[in-house]
Amino acid sequence: MSRQSCIPLALRSGLVVLVAWLALAPRAQAAQLEQVLLFLGAEHSRLLLVLDEPASDVSSHSSPAVGSAPARATVMLDDTALASRLITPYLQRPGGAEMPVGQHGIKQLVFSSMGPRAQVVVELERARNLSITAVGDRAYLLDLRLPDTPPDASLPEAPALANWLAGLSMAPSKAHEPHARPRIVVDPGHGGWDSGAVGCTGTHEADVVLALARRVATGLERELGAEVLLTREDNTFLSLHERAAFANSRDADIFISIHANAAPAPTVWGIETYYLDVASDANAAAVALRENASVHTGVQADDAASRVLSELVVSGTSAMSRKLANEIQGAVVQNLSQLMGPGQTRDLGVKSAMFTVLVSTRMPSILFEASFLTHPDDEMRLRTPAFQRATADSIVQGVRSYLAATESE
Repeated sequence: MSRQSCIPLALRSGLVVLVAWLALAPRAQAAQLEQVLLFLGAEHSRLLLVLDEPASDVSSHSSPAVGSAPARATVMLDDTALASRLITPYLQRPGGAEMPVGQHGIKQLVFSSMGPRAQVVVELERARNLSITAVGDRAYLLDLRLPDTPPDASLPEAPALANWLAGLSMAPSKAHEPHARPRIVVDPGHGGWDSGAVGCTGTHEADVVLALARRVATGLERELGAEVLLTREDNTFLSLHERAAFANSRDADIFISIHANAAPAPTVWGIETYYLDVASDANAAAVALRENASVHTGVQADDAASRVLSELVVSGTSAMSRKLANEIQGAVVQNLSQLMGPGQTRDLGVKSAMFTVLVSTRMPSILFEASFLTHPDDEMRLRTPAFQRATADSIVQGVRSYLAATESE
């Protein structure tokens, strides 16, 4: 960056006049930077910046490493602020935040508020060729490629990202016959060596969600006539990417990943449903971190925290996934409240986070957290056949409502 040369220039140009002009003609920060998605390749990476509305002007530049300062690629978004939900989950710094990456030549992303502008800096191990392309009217795709290297064909292009922002699939469009009946992949989380969360009395998440997933599959087949595929039918380990690949290869219409939650405090309880997006709050980011931990065999969750986003290749249907999440969460909470009483059911709502298992799916996808195994009463409920049956029936009802709503659109 060239901040050191800019400051003396501003002083020589008459800082007093500039300040007076700003006081007379303030410019509101009309736009907010809400979402940042990083797509990594070995020598070529892309960064998508998503705003809630267009920036008044966008500029970018790259700079080589100088002394201890790393090489950088910098984007400036005029009249733009940093959305709090973007920076809250990450390491805070004065006026912004840092997102560590540490892979494929990308050191970290640094977000800063620079007066009326938002600045995004990509710190690099080596300087890269830099270009920026508008994606629709409110997003910008930063292309970072090492000199004299070919483009990485696996990275998403601007048209595919524009489709994703519009709520369509980011997967390359392909002609196929509509399914005669809904094809739904149900994914029981964890399995094998990865037992997931462990309850107060020793209940393993992998076991209880497999039982729940089987009930959901039976209900979808019986009530909706759906074709249902389970990613695992026994205590087998599958990586998160293998689960998404399973759904993609079967050309599924819906992907439902079923989990049981955990929290450091045994007083936390309730039911929540997630769809793919930046973390809606710090708790959502923490849940995603726990569920993403099995991406790194033998790597502790704390070490994985700085790398979760850097490994994601986002391809999904955000708007449709959010609708599916709302239908399922609403049905589960309503039905369980009627069955068990409102005091025995706690609605934690629909949230967003960057779950690796949802990231590479090409269809509407949600992650359902049935209850907290770390809460004694929630654990007891999760082990109860009546609770499992009511929860599974409610998930089926939510899917039914979603399918009816999408068919009428």
